[in-house]
Amino acid sequence: MRDTSLGTPKSANLKPWMHLELTAEGQRQINCSWGKYFARRRRDIDAMRNFNLCVTRRDAVVDQKALCLRSKFQRAVGLAQGALDDSKKATEAMTVWDATVTMEMADCLYDLNRFEDNKALLHENVRRNIGTSREPFARRLHAVNANLKDSTGDSLTKFYMEHSTAMPGFYEHKRDQLVKADKRPLWKIRQDNQECDVQSYIDRKEVLLSPLESERRFRKTKNFYQNYLGRNWTDFIFMKTLRDNPQLLLDHNFGSSKERRACLERSFQRIKSFARMLHARSPMYHEYFQRSPVMEARMREANLFRIQYQTRRNMHSILRTVRVLRKTNDISCLRKFIEDVMGNYVILKTDRLMPWKVEFMNEVYNHLALSLCDTYRIPKTPVTPHDKNAMCNLLNIPAAKPLEFTEVIFGDRSSYSNAGGDKPHTERTMADHQTSIEHLERRLLFARLPIERAYLLHEVADRHMQQNHFSQCLSSARRAIEEAKACNSLVWQFLSMMLMAKSHAVLHKFERQKEVLNFAYELATDLKSPRLCIFIELCRMLNRDYITLRKMTQLVTQKRLRSKISNRSSFLSNASPQYSLYEQEDRRNLLEKALSSHN
Repeated sequence: MRDTSLGTPKSANLKPWMHLELTAEGQRQINCSWGKYFARRRRDIDAMRNFNLCVTRRDAVVDQKALCLRSKFQRAVGLAQGALDDSKKATEAMTVWDATVTMEMADCLYDLNRFEDNKALLHENVRRNIGTSREPFARRLHAVNANLKDSTGDSLTKFYMEHSTAMPGFYEHKRDQLVKADKRPLWKIRQDNQECDVQSYIDRKEVLLSPLESERRFRKTKNFYQNYLGRNWTDFIFMKTLRDNPQLLLDHNFGSSKERRACLERSFQRIKSFARMLHARSPMYHEYFQRSPVMEARMREANLFRIQYQTRRNMHSILRTVRVLRKTNDISCLRKFIEDVMGNYVILKTDRLMPWKVEFMNEVYNHLALSLCDTYRIPKTPVTPHDKNAMCNLLNIPAAKPLEFTEVIFGDRSSYSNAGGDKPHTERTMADHQTSIEHLERRLLFARLPIERAYLLHEVADRHMQQNHFSQCLSSARRAIEEAKACNSLVWQFLSMMLMAKSHAVLHKFERQKEVLNFAYELATDLKSPRLCIFIELCRMLNRDYITLRKMTQLVTQKRLRSKISNRSSFLSNASPQYSLYEQEDRRNLLEKALSSHN
């Protein structure tokens, strides 16, 4: 039986020609021939197996020709790094200078876009070789010079001059990426540094990007792949989103989600590397500076004007929609429309595309504020202070109710708090409110206009009040009042003050409610709105009646308590001798029983 230590099949699987007793050189030549044959037939696995048999020899001698063959095959199938490793091994194994091995190494460097190293190696071989062996190096040197001219020509100088301020940060980011990451757990690192191990996991800081910056990066990425992938860039973006798509991965249904995720990641990285290779050969900044400056400026201005004109038309359309919704008194639809437009469209426009952005935002938010003021109306039904919820009904808010106890039943998904789509309606509503609060607070981080910050804080306070979080509501409403004062907006001060009044009404804090309503009445007077003044005056009268009724109830309660105390004290004073005799008799009986039991 033949020796199978080198990966040769057993005698049962041997080919007919393998039964012959061949020398190591003959076996290598046969494996090389089979490897070339399988490579031409695109049978890459069989070809790689035969090339591996060529490289591995029993006498532990490295064959540079076999390494060159495997290097060429790996370059043909896109494994440029493995081809470079084989070419380096072949170069080290050379006993006599061979231009073919050096040429293979130069081609591997070129495939890896290492043009500087490739150019240095080609110059060395051009000086070293003479005659016909020099021509291939000269041709490749011409191609490399052309690539370097595309990458580092006159365009690079202009590019550096335009982006000189951003270069230090870019190089620092690249340097941080090249630093080898410490893979030790945090407790081990702190133990080696003799530090206190407070927490055993690494805190990952979230990089907060403004919506405008996120959109700018997305547009740059889209332009990059549009330039190098053509119309296939949409497929690439679709593949990028598929990597985390739960409907495709199905982590909880099948066991093949890990393989699908790995396959998608490999495909994505392959196309991404291909696009970067194209960028290394012909950078985008070179194509940009090669265009005619006059034509480029004309195209840029035309594109800018087109976007500005379309933006202007969209702004007029938005204002018309806001006015129509205000006339129809559809407050919920108006608030949802303004949140969608201002949070997803207007926030992505720069001052250059929308020079009237501040005026437009002021007009939109003032329309919303006036619509919210229209909701404070005098009710048609009479209001009585004997009804504890009269103030809540007057302010059009539900009275606070204690939370109901929810029983968790094993096996019933609807009874769990994290049941997803099977949640009760109230829990889903609370989850929606929490999501909207997080979205508004994220917008608040990047909002610069005081009127926009006043609007966002007002919406946050309103969401907290709908969740019965009154302390958070009062805090956000006070911040909204400060922002409204900064932009001198009386209407948003009034709306935030009314949110505070609603919170105090639910909590039945009548004394604080009195102060809030007084400030609200002053704001309504400054707004010159008789209807709001009448409404606030009605709220003040009702609150005064509440305070009067509470004082009367407290007086009656105190009077009853004093009468009970006086009656009890007089009764005890008259019956004190009798009670003392009874107590003495009880004590005497207890002592007699204790003595008898002891004896």
